[in-house]
Amino acid sequence: MNQSIKKPDWHIFVLSVLALVALILDYGYPENYWHHLITDIYYMLHAWMVLSFMKSTLRPPGYHRKVNLKGTYVVFGIVIILAMISVVNTIVFVFFENKDLNFATALLVFLVAMFDLSGRLATLDRQSLHPALVFVISFLILIFIGTLLLMLPNSTNNGISFVDALFTSTSAVCVTGLAVLDTGKDFTHLGQFAILFLIQFGALGMLSFTSLFGLLFKGFGSYENRLNLKNLINADTLGNTFKTLIQILVFVIAVEIVGAILIYYTVGDNFRFGDNRWFFSFFHSISAFCNAGFSTLSNSLYESDFRFNYSLHLVIAVLIILGGIGYGVIINLYRFSKKSLQYRAFRWFDVVIGSNEKIKPFLSLNTKIVLVTTLILIVVGAGLFYLLEYDNTLKEHSAYGKIVESIFGSVTTRTAGFNTVDTGALTHSCIMIVLLLMWIGASPGSTGGGIKTTTFAVATLNIYQQALGFKSIRVGWKRIDPAALQRSTSIISLSLIVIGISTFLLVTFDEHLGILAIAFECFSAFSTVGLSMGITADLSVASKVVIIITMFIGRVGLLTLLTGIARQFYKYRYKPIQYPEEKIFIN
Repeated sequence: MNQSIKKPDWHIFVLSVLALVALILDYGYPENYWHHLITDIYYMLHAWMVLSFMKSTLRPPGYHRKVNLKGTYVVFGIVIILAMISVVNTIVFVFFENKDLNFATALLVFLVAMFDLSGRLATLDRQSLHPALVFVISFLILIFIGTLLLMLPNSTNNGISFVDALFTSTSAVCVTGLAVLDTGKDFTHLGQFAILFLIQFGALGMLSFTSLFGLLFKGFGSYENRLNLKNLINADTLGNTFKTLIQILVFVIAVEIVGAILIYYTVGDNFRFGDNRWFFSFFHSISAFCNAGFSTLSNSLYESDFRFNYSLHLVIAVLIILGGIGYGVIINLYRFSKKSLQYRAFRWFDVVIGSNEKIKPFLSLNTKIVLVTTLILIVVGAGLFYLLEYDNTLKEHSAYGKIVESIFGSVTTRTAGFNTVDTGALTHSCIMIVLLLMWIGASPGSTGGGIKTTTFAVATLNIYQQALGFKSIRVGWKRIDPAALQRSTSIISLSLIVIGISTFLLVTFDEHLGILAIAFECFSAFSTVGLSMGITADLSVASKVVIIITMFIGRVGLLTLLTGIARQFYKYRYKPIQYPEEKIFIN
């Protein structure tokens, strides 16, 4: 057992759960007699929880050598500030009978609960759980929590069934965007906040957030935890795990804030949907960057007031692209740009003072493949969309508008799910292109789904190299790892199996909806796109369950799920033994 991991305090866990339950009951249920009693209990639990948390975290110097002190001071300072605000509001509550809970108090309870949850997730490696299973379980927990939140009376205007709540929660966590209810009309602000919370946590991964809390505050320095997190966020080395995670989260927050500001000004002053333009802007910025496709507009961006807002469409498209190319690519581009400037500076110093520093920066092969494949898919997809829909869904747009909508259609169909045209009115030939783009999806390590651009690129390169007679895949002066080809082949095969089975089941349950619309729905669900030909709300309960499972498998990956289950229950240790080879006739 790794001694650097402190055993979590159970009394804090119990207090955190009770405080969160009281908080949820207070916000989630209409005010009545029990509301005041719950609020009273909540504030007592809140004070007890904070004091217990302070006691457990204020340790003598040298108690925990693995703690990241700089991160501890930052986070602890935030908690102290929030605690002070919360204490003031508690005094106001006691003396002035103010029964309304404030945001600072709620946020403080959430932070303390997250710190405790971090400790519990960090000890899962000691429970002999395979990392792939931990990843899958984290999504299941988030979906379950989201379902409960959406079923609260104050989350919806007219109530919601368990299946619809589960469907919406899964769609949000898996950043799909398929919806059986109108997000803007059927959900209250509380329900929309819950959906936004699920989108953000689902896109970045619950483990990323809890690992950040753990690494910042409790210093979970075990080799297993850092290795699992390194694989999760695609960090270059084990030592860069924490730094890479911080860079990713800073980048995400910065892009979403800038995106919200741009959306705020592009929608104009004549905004008439709801009473808060900033909420609309942040909701769509987060939804776009996370490739979720959820919108508070009944017809998404096809709404009459937004259909011809090309500036807004371009902002959304850029956010989708940034969220879909992968965090590893973003970090690599950042470091490449930084080192390029340093390299040029070193060369100047070499001329002036004779410096010997001449380390030329380079982009990784993965980054090059992602960028080239993404660019080709956008350009080719936009071109085909323009040609096939010129006199159809694009007919009402200007020449400039046709170009913008073609680009947007090519971008959003690969994983985002926003629509600026009537998806149900697309020509059959264009639908076939959309199915292909949805199936390919975004890039690995991103918020998007699909089989991923690198999988498609490796499979395509393999066909080309096989035709030329090469036994390995070569790109430039490098050779792609054979394991990547094996994984690509498995992912492609499993994706077709899942889509095929889900399509078969939906045709069995709801044949009247039409095979084309059903296939489109299944491709969209597996690739976590969110586009639909208008049949989502008409699905039967059985079909909704099938789509829920398809979305979940598409998000976590069937290969990841099978790997976790197989290696958890089948303890096979690989032995480097060379067995005799025998040829198999293929085609």
